Amino acid sequence: MPSFSLSAFVATALAVSTSAAFEPTSKTNVVTYWGQGANQQRLVETCKNSAIDVVNIGFVDVFPDQGPGGWPGTNFGNACWGDVYEHDGVNTTLQKTCPYIGEDITACQETYGKTILLSIGGGSSNAYYIEDDTSGESFADFLWGAFGPSSVNGGQPRPFGDAGVDGFDFDIENEIIPAPTDSNGDTIAYATSGYAAMINRFHDTLFSQDPSKTYYISGAPQCTLPDSHYTTVMASAWFDFMWIQFYNSPQCSARAGINHIDGLGSDDISFSAWESSTSLNQDIKYYIGLPAAEAAANDPSYYLTPAEVQQLAKRFINDNAFGGMMLKSLRLPHRVL
Repeated sequence: MPSFSLSAFVATALAVSTSAAFEPTSKTNVVTYWGQGANQQRLVETCKNSAIDVVNIGFVDVFPDQGPGGWPGTNFGNACWGDVYEHDGVNTTLQKTCPYIGEDITACQETYGKTILLSIGGGSSNAYYIEDDTSGESFADFLWGAFGPSSVNGGQPRPFGDAGVDGFDFDIENEIIPAPTDSNGDTIAYATSGYAAMINRFHDTLFSQDPSKTYYISGAPQCTLPDSHYTTVMASAWFDFMWIQFYNSPQCSARAGINHIDGLGSDDISFSAWESSTSLNQDIKYYIGLPAAEAAANDPSYYLTPAEVQQLAKRFINDNAFGGMMLKSLRLPHRVL
């Protein structure tokens, strides 16, 4: 296995800007995830890396429609203690004491110029879903009050104190067999149910409550198209970015893209197909998601060397919709990204 240095990897792969603030129109942005490692360092240590522009904190992995007490639940690995909030006499799964995340978010934003998003979903659960549009809008309201600017709090708990994130990421990977049913016994289209309403509630209504800065919405789909979770939703809901997981799906992976360039196979990376997808946001930016080391993917063959990453980036760097790279860290469990 090759040794790994994120800074060296990124610097070799792209001519990364190290400016103090995230520039969403740049083509050299670097995105990563933090939050579920058993032995991870504090969030601020990730933010000290000048190569990184956006950090997604993962995850809100229990949804209100399934959560005890009707509240969402979280899992931030070793960054939180074991205690949870109580609601209506029920212990929820919303972690209560996360002593350093709030202050680290503030340091990441104010000292290191990072954009911090809270990621919803993840691959660790196959049971989360939103029952309907009303539930989706209520879910957005809860997260906005709990993790957005403290000035908009409507009585929701504040696990990160006064610190507020810069937006929300949707890493939806749930596969539920058999499909869930509603109170009438009708099958719920769980793969897309409620997501457009939730996202548009954020973008069209809630974000405008704090005009002091720009808030963002992102998604982290698999590379196959059509995508059961995102294809129809992104046509009717606002996404600023898509961090596409070009690994673990051989027919559309970044490795297939490199093999295609080298004339070694008929399959190819599906980046161009994603660019051609119908999106409500005509200026959406697409990112190439890669494992940051061999051990960060289910199959080590999906790992690209820095030279191969540079080769792939040069292929798309002139595309208007290309935004940069998303890197899956070794500290996250498989399928979380």
